[in-house]
Amino acid sequence: MNRLGIIKRGSLLLSLFLLFLFPSSLFANFDPIVANDGIMPKKEVDKIREMGAELYEKTKVPVFVAAVADLNSTKPADLLEPIKREHKDFALLYFSKNPTAVNIFASENVKKLMDIEQILSPLPWRGTIKPIMSPAFSKNEDIKLSVAILNGYADMVDQIAESRGVKLASSIGSGSKDSFKLIRWIFYAILLFFLGQYIYTKFRRRRGE
Repeated sequence: MNRLGIIKRGSLLLSLFLLFLFPSSLFANFDPIVANDGIMPKKEVDKIREMGAELYEKTKVPVFVAAVADLNSTKPADLLEPIKREHKDFALLYFSKNPTAVNIFASENVKKLMDIEQILSPLPWRGTIKPIMSPAFSKNEDIKLSVAILNGYADMVDQIAESRGVKLASSIGSGSKDSFKLIRWIFYAILLFFLGQYIYTKFRRRRGE
């Protein structure tokens, strides 16, 4: 074997070795973030990219997320058009800060892989997005949106992965989701307590009249 052949063979073996050590490079071109108007912090963006890339590698289902500052400036249709051109199957988690809005768009095949109604449910024991966006969770709008986006995206990719029979090493896990549910329950319990106090006070005043 001549020197050129040895070099080519060595380069091929080196490439395969690097791909074995760093498999994420195989899907480094996939980026689930299609819009972020400064709403998602870097740490959250990195985690979403990690989960989205792993899901895409294992299932070939791209799950995107968009967090826009103004709904009228960046409408869902504007973001969906290029996604539909490049992907037959897809899902998009869309957030708008002004006005506050959230929705999930997906191809027909991907809709069957997750329970969109459950994910978007306002009920604290069901939904993973809207209960966090309520005033009961936090008065800080940025914190609410940031947590809601990550929690909702994680729920989407986990459901799709489970439907395809795969596990994600990057998943935030049921422990984190249970913590979010516990927090939501605590805030709703506090709201019910104050509501009960208000009704009790009004009732006592009426009886004293």
